[in-house]
Amino acid sequence: MQPQFDAFLSYHGHDQREVEALAHQLRELGLSVFLDRWYLTPGQPWPQALEHALATCGAIVVCIGPGDMGHWQQREKFAALDRQSREPRFPVIPVLLPNADPALGFLGQNTWVDLRSGINQPMMLAILASAVRGESPGPDLRERVRETLAGVCPYKGLAYFREEDAAFFFGRDAAIKTLHEAVKERHFVVVVGASGSGKSSVVRAGLVPMLRQDTRAPWEIVTMTPNDRPLHNLATALVPLLIPEEGADRQIIAIGEHDRALRQGTVHIRDISERILKEQRGTERLLLIVDQWEELYTLAPESDARLFIDELLTAAAAKALTVVLTLRADFMARAVGYRPLADRLQDNQVIVGPMRREELRLVIEEPAKKLGVRFEPGLAERILEHVGDSAGRLPLLEFVLKGLWDDPARHGGSMLNSTYTAMGELDGALAQKAEEVYHRLSPTEQEALPRIFLQLVRTGASEEATRRRACLAELDKTARAIIKSLADARLLVTGGDARSTEDTVEVAHESLISHWSRLRNWVEADREYLLWRERLRDWREKWSEKRRSRDWLLRDAPLTEAKRWLEQRGADLDRSDREFIADSLAADRLRSLIRRGLVVCTVLILTGFSLWQYRELEVERERQRPTPYEKADWIDVERGEFEMGSPETDKEGFRPETPRHSVHIMKAFKLSGHEVTFDEYDRFAYATNRRPPSDQGFGEKLTEEDRGRLPVINVSWDDAHAYAEWLSKETGKKFRLPTEAEWEYAARAGTTGQRHWGDASMEACTYANVLDQINGKDVKSRYGIKSEPHACGEQHAYTAPVGRFKENPWGFYDMMGNVFEWVADCAHDDYKGAPTDGKAWEADAGGDCGQRVYRGGSWASPAVEIRSAFRVLKPSGLRDLDVGFRLAQDAD
Repeated sequence: MQPQFDAFLSYHGHDQREVEALAHQLRELGLSVFLDRWYLTPGQPWPQALEHALATCGAIVVCIGPGDMGHWQQREKFAALDRQSREPRFPVIPVLLPNADPALGFLGQNTWVDLRSGINQPMMLAILASAVRGESPGPDLRERVRETLAGVCPYKGLAYFREEDAAFFFGRDAAIKTLHEAVKERHFVVVVGASGSGKSSVVRAGLVPMLRQDTRAPWEIVTMTPNDRPLHNLATALVPLLIPEEGADRQIIAIGEHDRALRQGTVHIRDISERILKEQRGTERLLLIVDQWEELYTLAPESDARLFIDELLTAAAAKALTVVLTLRADFMARAVGYRPLADRLQDNQVIVGPMRREELRLVIEEPAKKLGVRFEPGLAERILEHVGDSAGRLPLLEFVLKGLWDDPARHGGSMLNSTYTAMGELDGALAQKAEEVYHRLSPTEQEALPRIFLQLVRTGASEEATRRRACLAELDKTARAIIKSLADARLLVTGGDARSTEDTVEVAHESLISHWSRLRNWVEADREYLLWRERLRDWREKWSEKRRSRDWLLRDAPLTEAKRWLEQRGADLDRSDREFIADSLAADRLRSLIRRGLVVCTVLILTGFSLWQYRELEVERERQRPTPYEKADWIDVERGEFEMGSPETDKEGFRPETPRHSVHIMKAFKLSGHEVTFDEYDRFAYATNRRPPSDQGFGEKLTEEDRGRLPVINVSWDDAHAYAEWLSKETGKKFRLPTEAEWEYAARAGTTGQRHWGDASMEACTYANVLDQINGKDVKSRYGIKSEPHACGEQHAYTAPVGRFKENPWGFYDMMGNVFEWVADCAHDDYKGAPTDGKAWEADAGGDCGQRVYRGGSWASPAVEIRSAFRVLKPSGLRDLDVGFRLAQDAD
């Protein structure tokens, strides 16, 4: 039978952009490609369509990105390998995407394609095309495949084994069997073990593959970690199963809605689980794996943790889902301290203890043996002696084994005793590697390193130090460069939620904290500060739980202590901590001012003149002053016609920008020449009792005047709309957000290309404040589109004051770059049915006013986003550090 498609692309949703770029490349090579988002029609029974495409394609290309494979991708992988078992010549081809962690379960495949350094690699694409066609590659291509396979290590270092690594996970057969039996019989099971005992690997690479093999009672399996938002992360894990046909943006909205509903008690996990089992065809049981349960006690607010636990206990008791959690043994006392959980843990534990010597030998020797590599005589015995019978030394063992495998002196032969000695043996290898990285840093970077690590470590009065995730946005450019070096050395791990805009960083494993003496010394020297910081964060969480009530701000001795630490260590605190202390200090000053004001009023006026009245007078004075935005550089825009969006042939374009269509702006309008600034927005916040948005510290390096002229950021569409309405009342003039068509008309300014200045790289430096300059740095990360180098360098690693860059042909500043700008329209997935008269596109059958649109790219955007046609669909309540707005008016 002739295949309907040459290749089926299997991928995780967070790799969509790279995979779509790959699909376009394969099309150009003459292959027909099945990519789900190209062919699956919303509202149609897409599981059947996927199964049909899998069964009739000529080859399956499994695209592997950072992190674990998606749950649907795991199903597709099993279907592909099952078909290959029946059709031995059927090609199953793993493709490594940028920053991928190779899936060891594919090492038996003959053809590997390595695109880790970028999608656009002609040689590798030729290998992939040949494999899809079933052609025998030439000697050059075969050599590249051998190089790729030789570069894949069967040991995991400090990372856990994933489901896709199961073929190389050895030594835990007994624990896996016990856990498997427990899960079949019970609906709530805890896997307990010391830190470093391999709990996560037992569950992910042991239990899950075993459950997948049971085709008589199929399981739906999802995995999560609590982090600091357990309810949100729980919704993130389950919502894609509840509404799998929806796009990523709509799933984000649904996740937020379910998070709120769980908090309010209007929806319960039992209800969601039962609905999933009803909707998922062929699934009989739902398994939720909660890895690193201890994060509920170290990162999450107590109220969220308690609600999370109660929801899971109730759902499991009703047999709506099965919960398997992994818990560090030293946190067991915290777990059993809550009676409802303690009752469920009583007879539902699987202990992951120390491994026997014969099990450890399997861990050491079998992965290498499967790839034809041996240990030099005596080496395995040395390693076994050094591991001993401690339950927590597996990460060190894997780290050493990976180091032996990666040794350049190995050259495909045996792993060497001399290498093991040189790396410091088992107890010294991790610390030695950390020291090597440390000594490669410059003196300035070495000085900054303790501050970075202390953001990534948490300690308690009677607990060992543990790791914590930090947001990369909290760290400066120097810190991010250091983090990259440490991540390349696998000492730190960077990543983030697939549905989150926040990138995170954390210590690769707690073994680094316990075995690197330099880090232990930093932690011990700063233990007083770290303990205070944990108390501060507990207090801050309670304040958040109490709806940011002033009654829960710091005062008296705790505030005095916080002020002292802020003066001494303010640079080491994250933004949320600093803002909490600043709010507490402001409230304390207000209380002091009220006290002094009452004394003065009693003595001088005796009329009860209060600080509240004084503030009202100040507001009134502010109202009498000219509104800065009244004097903004308004530009008249005449009626006209233009082509909106991107043609489908535009390689940089995306589906939301198509189809390209003619728009006739029927009414002239006015548009501000610059984005709304902090000076302008802060008056609104002050007058309406709103909390002024944070400038992320971008203004700290500027004069006060320049800081005020920074474009306002961290404002939602709702905020921008409220500002326009307030300004309209204040001035008697009608202000509004521009429509999407008006915005693009003004941004293009009579030009027809992707950018109003053309594509010359030096022109980009003149017109746009962009972190990744147009035609500048390699922006391979999200889009697979490589830019050419240029000489202009970075302009600002943050927002620039409005008007700093050259205006476009119609006089508008920063239409592209600086900040994204909200527009009036409701979100639509593409331009089908869009208005052609320049009016805002309101909600219709295909629209969503819970989401809105912003345009123009920002200071943090890669080149592909700095285009007149580029558009982003986001929830109307979203606030972000690169999103602002400008206003429009109807013409007089």
